[in-house]
Amino acid sequence: MNSTLPSISFQSPCFKLQSAPRLRLRPPRRQETGGAHTRKPGLPLKPVYAALGPDRNGGLNNPDRRGATLPSSPLSDVVQEFYSSLNEKNSKRLDKLIAPDCVIEDTAYYKPLDVKYTRIYFKRLMESMGKNVKFATDEVCQGAEHTAAVMWHLEWNGYTIPFTKGCSFYICSENGAVLLIRKVHIFDESPLKPGKWALEILNIVTNLLNMFPKIAEGFLKDPEAVVQPFVKLYKFYVEPFILPFLAYYTHFWTFVARGLTVVLHILYNLIKRLI
Repeated sequence: MNSTLPSISFQSPCFKLQSAPRLRLRPPRRQETGGAHTRKPGLPLKPVYAALGPDRNGGLNNPDRRGATLPSSPLSDVVQEFYSSLNEKNSKRLDKLIAPDCVIEDTAYYKPLDVKYTRIYFKRLMESMGKNVKFATDEVCQGAEHTAAVMWHLEWNGYTIPFTKGCSFYICSENGAVLLIRKVHIFDESPLKPGKWALEILNIVTNLLNMFPKIAEGFLKDPEAVVQPFVKLYKFYVEPFILPFLAYYTHFWTFVARGLTVVLHILYNLIKRLI
């Protein structure tokens, strides 16, 4: 039942298929305890293959970059065309690779981007990249059931841009004889590097959750529900006073500006007559 899929590797900006040694990730050996090894039914082991991309040692101007050719596969072709379309700013070719119901989950957003905003997202991405920014892949992993993961970073004229590393998971589905990207998970590198404080923050959050389990359970089930009381408080007690104040404040400075204009005009006429 298990099927092995070939590893893939691309080179930025053209993303030519390059060969790299295929690595098979095997489960760790288990010591025999006297009984026969059993495995739960319905959970077959699925091998995952990984290949180091030619960009893992730096940008296009790095002389140590290397790679070798690998056989093509439908999934590798889809991922290759996807990044090539982004680098070449080819929106028409990109639309042909995305399923009509494609959904994007980006860690930069609080909620997944639905079908309506998927193509808008990629369009804005290509516009933000400009002519000189390209995607470069560092490592590519290909698994079963039309899934792939790509470690990538952005380059400007072959030089790596700081804080632009990321990892994307792609789930494809068959549409006749072709594969289309149905779901994308994007994990972006955060420019904030808490370092050792990350574990301290995790420890504080964990202790708070343990101290208030009921509140924690309600918050984790529906985080927006915790914010609703503050929203209602603002709507009924703060907003009725802030909006009139802002309106009065705006009109006040409008009258001040008009008054200063009149005063300056009078002074100008007086000085003109005296001279």
